Amino acid sequence: MRKTLVLLGLAAGLAGAALRGQVWENPKDPMGILIPYPFVHLVHAHAPPLKGTAADLRATDPFLFYQLGRDLLHREFKLGHGIYGQAGVLSVPLYATTPDRMEMVHGVPARFARDHSASCGMCHSSLFREPSAGQTIGSTGGMGRNTPHFFGAGLVEMIGAEVEALVLEQYDRNRDGLISRDEVAKPCPVRIRPSPEAEPIDFGDLAPGPDGVPRLNPAFRVWYVDAGGKILKDALSLKDPRAAAFGFAFQPFGWGRGWRMVKGVRVAQGGETSSVREFYTVAADFHMGLQAHDPTQQGSDPAASGFGGRAQVSLNGAQQYDFGGSVDPGHRLSRSGLSLDDPDHDGFINELTEGDVDAVEFYLLHAPPPATRATATSEGGREVLLRVGCAHCHVESWQLAARDERRGLAGDRRLFRLETRSRPGEDGLPELVGKLVRSERVLPTGEHVPAYDGFKVERIYSDFKQWDIGPEFYERRFDGSLQKEHRTAPLWGVGSTAPYGHDGHFMTLDEAIGAHGGAAEHEARAYRDLTAAERASLLAYLRSLVLYQTDVIPTDIDGDGKIADDFSVAGQPVGYERFDARFLFAHPPHYGNVGDYTRYDRREMPLLMIQNIAEAYGLDLPARRDTQGDGFPDVIRAGADERAATHAQVPP
Repeated sequence: MRKTLVLLGLAAGLAGAALRGQVWENPKDPMGILIPYPFVHLVHAHAPPLKGTAADLRATDPFLFYQLGRDLLHREFKLGHGIYGQAGVLSVPLYATTPDRMEMVHGVPARFARDHSASCGMCHSSLFREPSAGQTIGSTGGMGRNTPHFFGAGLVEMIGAEVEALVLEQYDRNRDGLISRDEVAKPCPVRIRPSPEAEPIDFGDLAPGPDGVPRLNPAFRVWYVDAGGKILKDALSLKDPRAAAFGFAFQPFGWGRGWRMVKGVRVAQGGETSSVREFYTVAADFHMGLQAHDPTQQGSDPAASGFGGRAQVSLNGAQQYDFGGSVDPGHRLSRSGLSLDDPDHDGFINELTEGDVDAVEFYLLHAPPPATRATATSEGGREVLLRVGCAHCHVESWQLAARDERRGLAGDRRLFRLETRSRPGEDGLPELVGKLVRSERVLPTGEHVPAYDGFKVERIYSDFKQWDIGPEFYERRFDGSLQKEHRTAPLWGVGSTAPYGHDGHFMTLDEAIGAHGGAAEHEARAYRDLTAAERASLLAYLRSLVLYQTDVIPTDIDGDGKIADDFSVAGQPVGYERFDARFLFAHPPHYGNVGDYTRYDRREMPLLMIQNIAEAYGLDLPARRDTQGDGFPDVIRAGADERAATHAQVPP
């Protein structure tokens, strides 16, 4: 009877999870799906050093840090955390870069109404509790934008950073991170070879065209500076006599923004962002109403905030740019460094801390890439895809170089990675299994640091350029302009992410491929000329490129070369061996068994309750301790007078 009641409760809970698409707090969840601890902001760092800061957890307990970032990304935030401060307000500018960007914050042109979600998982929900794809939502035009997945996000970020480094290595002769007029006095073709065996990708030319604008693919976002290095917010090209040089950022995330005309000058809009950090903080603001105070993303000139320039290198080793990712500028700070600005005037200060963003960035840096669920016939389609020429734009693999500080190459910044492979299951169908690979060095102090080796990113299928592939993919924007260029969509995971296209109006892969034209007309014609069997084989291969639940597939996490059917954590059997980051905490959970159940795949699984939540999740560490239960650790809590003054700003 007890077991029946437990299972009925679980069924109701899981049904609610599927409907809500987001993960909420519940310390009594025996499935281990929900978040068992209260939300407590993370402290970026502390002087003198304290246990439990983001810097400390990354160095000493990386799997806890990974789990905290995962939980922050998927957590259902509450009104008491500061969400929905300006629900429904049309306040997100349509364009990322315009001289009047800071004034264009109300009315139209705008992208969509703010504050419509309580978690990232509300849209990234095709796989519950994963950074997956999702529905099409309103964006730059009436047809909307299709929510992409973020599996392998750290690898995408590192590819983008390497592209930038290779360009600067070739043309930035004085190594100041900028390209001066003298350095582009003659043609400067940007040709990047994604791997030693591949043809170079043509990203355009750094040298300006007749309009004074560098002739780069619009995936690059450009800003201009004067002779003293000061950012010129209203400069549009090197024809501006004040402009002595320009900087750039390669932006591999999002569907891309193409070009727009500003005062007769063709201005590249870039992608969405260069880094996972910026993507998270900008999205948290306009989707959830949570503003991050993140000094890591702030440049040296507050007056030019949001218009470009290099910011800081993050705790996780990624160069950041000042494109407005620190939404809460922190003009007024408490004694402990909390921002008191409250940009949305909802009465809640510093709604995301720099430490919170550190954790989400760490999780996304390590987010496992999609997998290939191969069948006896699907792998043959890979050869067809290459023969048709799809890999001209959908570049199959990228090789990240090992760290080389002289060349500005960072190497693989991850501490670990989850590798997957496909094998026949007991039912004859392919199943995924994994292996956890450590890519770190552990110093004598116990600190975990990356090995910074090279790494081949396989089966990603993108050049990250923005292309005009014909009118079937054009987007009419809210201001009436027509966007023709969009980023080459990475095909990894495509078997799990229907519908297709930037606005999701293709229901099948066959429709999406057949609609290609423009720069892809030759390849689309070759696809249409395939035999029925060849086309079926290619489509079967694309369908084998899948997303998956990263903490469910059987995985060797202890490095013994086997996947145990009966795995134990802290002496307690937890079922089969799998990549549940909690199993690898410095202080792993102590589980109590409250029963068992038969899972959808007929596995017998224990029902487990964590009995040492505070210890396992570090809630008793000095930098995590929150004795007042308001979400702010004691070491950074604002004074009562400051909180009272802030809450007095709550609108009626």
